Amino acid sequence: MTLLTGSILASLRSTPLLASSWYYIAAATFSVCNRPEEIPVIFRYAIEHDAAQYPISLQTISAQETWSRISPPGSLSGSTASFDSEDESLFVECSNADPDRVRIIARKTREALLKAAALGGLPKSINSLIQLRNATPHEFREDGVMRPEIPIEEEAHRGTEFWNRVYGKVSRRVLSQMSTAYPDLAHYAHQHVYSPLLSYTDVLSAKETSFVIIACLIPQDVNPQLKGHLKGGLNNGATKEEIMSVRDLSMRICRLCGISWKDEVAKLS
Repeated sequence: MTLLTGSILASLRSTPLLASSWYYIAAATFSVCNRPEEIPVIFRYAIEHDAAQYPISLQTISAQETWSRISPPGSLSGSTASFDSEDESLFVECSNADPDRVRIIARKTREALLKAAALGGLPKSINSLIQLRNATPHEFREDGVMRPEIPIEEEAHRGTEFWNRVYGKVSRRVLSQMSTAYPDLAHYAHQHVYSPLLSYTDVLSAKETSFVIIACLIPQDVNPQLKGHLKGGLNNGATKEEIMSVRDLSMRICRLCGISWKDEVAKLS
């Protein structure tokens, strides 16, 4: 069964300063928490509330109402859909939605789940993206690779710029620490994570990418990395208040999933 009720979704959506980003931050957090079945629920709610062309009244759903009450017959009902599902009864209803807004929501959610693979593990992102695919009508799916083919040198330069912006004055120290731990670790992080994946900002901006990174680190109880990326969010243009809202949103989801932490979750001073 899904953990999400109408009132919980409304609460997540009303997180201060995250009106246009709550849904993909929530999706990334649930993915790392290994709750891929929640992704279509978030997607549906975002479409109904953030892409609707006409007012709707689902905000009034009570705290006791769950996925079975806000989805049509034949929906996921909290179970894991098959990898090759083409059951159109699972598709999110988009007839009342602005197609351009639906496309933006779908793309940003997909990109957040892809970037989450670098933070929380590829298998979790695969399962979450499959769940999202199964809920997405054909016209809002991607039919080609989003990232353009560019020379490796150009991609590496973009990755270096993104790395330096995130870590600021400690960027060389962080790379040195990784290299000292294992030279291949530093090479992998730069060449295969930051350059092709995280530094691509055509779908999620640098600031939005920082939101996703922070949300993905919180469930894993990795304060050393989280501290760096909280500051990295500032370096990527977020305000302290926005970052604390992302932290709050992710922590609420973690508690919903039964996750606890050994120590206090890192925060900006």
